[in-house]
Amino acid sequence: MRRLRSIRGRKNLIPLAVAAALSFAIPLTNLRAQEAAPPAPPAAGAPAPADADQALHSAVENYWHYGKIARYDLAVAEGQKLLGLNAEPIKVLAAFEQVAAERKDNLYDWLNRWQGIDAMRDINGKVMEQLTAGGLARKSDPAFIKENIERLNINERAYARGLAGLQQSGELAVPIMIDYLRDPSKAQFAGSIRRALHDMGRLALNPLCAATEMKDNDTLITVIGVLGDSGYDAVIPFIARIAAAADTAPATREAANQALSRLGSPANPNVAELFYQLAEKIYNGQSALASDTRNPTASVWFWAQDKGLYRVEVPHSIFNDVMAMRASEYSLKAGGTPKGDALSLWLAANYKREVQLPEGQKDATRAENQPDANYYGVTAGPQYLDMALARTLTDHDSAVALKIIKSMQQIVGQTNLFGGGTDSTPLIDAMSYPDRLVRFDAAFALANSLPTKSFEGQQRVVPLLAEAISQTGQGAVVVAMPTQDAANTLVNGLKEGNAYNAVGATSAEGAVSAANALPAVDVIIVSEDLGPAEVDKFFMLAGSNPKLQGAARIVQTKTPASPYEDLKTKDKMLGTTQAQDAAGMKSAIEDARKRTGSLALTPEIATQYALRSGELLKQLATTRGQVLDLTAAKSATLAAMEDARPEITKMAGDVLGATDFAESQPALLAKALDEKTADDVKISIYHSLANSARFYGNKLEAQQVDQLSKVVEGATNLDVRSAAAQARGALNLPPDQAKQLIVNQSKV
Repeated sequence: MRRLRSIRGRKNLIPLAVAAALSFAIPLTNLRAQEAAPPAPPAAGAPAPADADQALHSAVENYWHYGKIARYDLAVAEGQKLLGLNAEPIKVLAAFEQVAAERKDNLYDWLNRWQGIDAMRDINGKVMEQLTAGGLARKSDPAFIKENIERLNINERAYARGLAGLQQSGELAVPIMIDYLRDPSKAQFAGSIRRALHDMGRLALNPLCAATEMKDNDTLITVIGVLGDSGYDAVIPFIARIAAAADTAPATREAANQALSRLGSPANPNVAELFYQLAEKIYNGQSALASDTRNPTASVWFWAQDKGLYRVEVPHSIFNDVMAMRASEYSLKAGGTPKGDALSLWLAANYKREVQLPEGQKDATRAENQPDANYYGVTAGPQYLDMALARTLTDHDSAVALKIIKSMQQIVGQTNLFGGGTDSTPLIDAMSYPDRLVRFDAAFALANSLPTKSFEGQQRVVPLLAEAISQTGQGAVVVAMPTQDAANTLVNGLKEGNAYNAVGATSAEGAVSAANALPAVDVIIVSEDLGPAEVDKFFMLAGSNPKLQGAARIVQTKTPASPYEDLKTKDKMLGTTQAQDAAGMKSAIEDARKRTGSLALTPEIATQYALRSGELLKQLATTRGQVLDLTAAKSATLAAMEDARPEITKMAGDVLGATDFAESQPALLAKALDEKTADDVKISIYHSLANSARFYGNKLEAQQVDQLSKVVEGATNLDVRSAAAQARGALNLPPDQAKQLIVNQSKV
C-alpha cells in the first residue's frame, strides 16, 4: 500500500507573503516565442520606453542602487518618488523584477534585508505592499493563467515555466484549467493540464475536491485520476462518495475504485465515517485541505453545474472551521456516524467559526439571515452540546467552550442534565477548567438546572458561585518562595499599581492556606529553590483544591537546564520563568494566562458574573428539593455586603434574605443601620430583612429589634422608614413589642 504523505498542520509554501507575490519573475511578452528559442539580447538603439515607464524604471533603479550601497537617506527619497508616481502595482512589480534580474540579485532577499533596517523600514514596507498587490493582480489575471496553461504544450522548458506560473496562481488557476478540460476545442491541452494539476500538488486540492460534484463524466474521470495520484488521504472521502453513489456511471465508478486502490483505501469504505475523520483533521489543522496563506483571503470552493468552479472568499482564520463544517455535512448526508460525532463536530466548528471570525468581517458562506451557532446548538440538544463541549475542553479553547456552555444554560434541566450518553460529564469537567469564566458558567448551568438528585462533582457548584460573587476583575496570584522576605518582596511588587491581588508563603501548605484570602486564583508561582518535593507537593495540593486546580502554574527556575523546562512542553498548564523581579514576573503571569486560554475578566464582566451568581443562589435558596448545599457561599455572601459596588451589596442582601443562615438577619440589619450606607441600599437591605423574616421568622436579639424600631420611628427619609417598618412588621413581634411603636407615637 502506498504510503500517504504526512500533513502536519498548515505550512506556508513560501516563508513570506511578499516572497510568494514576487516568486515568478518572468516577463509575459512573447513568452512562447522566447521558449522556442534562446532569448536574443536587446537590439542596439532600441526605442526608449514611454516617459511614465521610464520614470518608474529610473526610480526603481535608484532605489535599488542606493539601498545596496547603504545610502539609506537617498534610497528613502527615491522610494517616496516611486510611490508618488502612483503606478499600477503590477507595473511596479515588473520594474523591480527587471532591475533585480539585470543585477542578478534575489529580489525578496534584498527587500527583506532592507525591512530590517530602521532607516528604510517604513518606505520599504510600503514598497513591499505595492509588490504584493502587483503579484496578486498578476497571478489572478485570467490572461496570465491562460498564457501559462498554453505554454505547457510547447516543450519541457516551457512546461516548467508554465507550471511555475500556475503554481504562483495556485488554486486560482484550477477553474480555468477545468474549463479547458471541458472544452472540446481545447482537447490538445488535456494531457499537459492533467500533468500540471498533478504537479501543482496541494495547491490544486481544494478546488479539485469541490469539482468532484460535476456531472461531466469525461472531465470527472480526469479529476478522479489526478486526485488518485496525489497521495493525499484528504481526497479519499470525495472519491469514495463517487464510487458509492447509485447514479455514478460505470466508467466513472471504475475510475474511482482504481483511484481508491492507489491511495491505499480499502474497498467499499464507509463514506460517512471517512468524511467525519476528514472533518476532524481539518478542524485540528492537520489536513492537506488548507487555505493558501499567500493570498489575502482564503477560498472556499463550490461547484455549480451551470458555471463550474467558483469560490467564496473568507478570512483565513475561519477557513478550517468552515471546511470542517462542510466535511461534517457530507458525513451527515451520507448517513452520519453512530454516536452523532459528525453533528457534534459540526456544532463545535460553527461555534469556533463565530469566535475566530475577525471583528467587523463576515463569513460569506453563510446566508445574510442565517441563524447563529447558538440557534443550532440549542436545537440539537444537550447530548450533542455535551460532545462538542468535551472536544473544546480537550483543545483548551476557552472562548468556544464558553459559548457552548451558555447555550447549554438555556436547555439543561433536571431531566436532561446527564442524558448526553457520553462516558464523561463535560459540564462537570468544565468546573475544573483553567479559565475561571468557563468554570463559572459551567457552575451556572448546573445550578440553573436545580438538580434534585445527587451527582459526582456537585460539591464544586456552590463554591464556584461564591467565587463568582467575589470577583472584581483583578487578577489573583499565589506565591511560594523559599524565604518570607522573598515572598513579601514579590507579593508587594505584584500588588504595585493595583496590578494583581497577591498572597505569599514559604511552603506548599502555607501557600494553599494563604489562597483562602483570595476570591479566586489565576496563577500560582513557586520557586524551584523550595526543592522538587515541595514543588510537587504544592501542585498536588493545588490539584485537589477547587480554588487552585484551574490556576496556571509557573516555576521560577535558575537556568534553562531545569527539569521543569522539559515538563512544560508536556503540560499546557505549566510554565517557567527565570525572572526574579515583579516586572519580569508580571510578563510571565500574562503569558501563562494566555497559554491556558484564559479569557479577559474586566471589572464590568466581573460585576455581571457576581450578579448572575447572586440570582442563582437566591433561586437555589427558594427552591424546594434541590440538592446543593448553600453553606459554602455564606462567607462570600456576607463579605459581599461590604462591597464598594452598591449593586453587589443589594444582591448580597437578596441572597441573605433568601437563605436560612444564622448570620443573615444580624448582618442585614447591621448594614442597614450603618450611617455610611446609601439610602437606596438601606431600602433594599430592609426589604431583604423582611423577606428573611417572612421565610424564617425572627432571628434578631431584643437589642437589635430596638435598634430597628428607632429607625422606624425616627429616620428622616420616609422611604427608609417605610422599608424598615416593613422589616419590623415581618418579624411578627410579640404584643408587648408590637404595640410599643403605636404607644410611642400617641398624643393622647
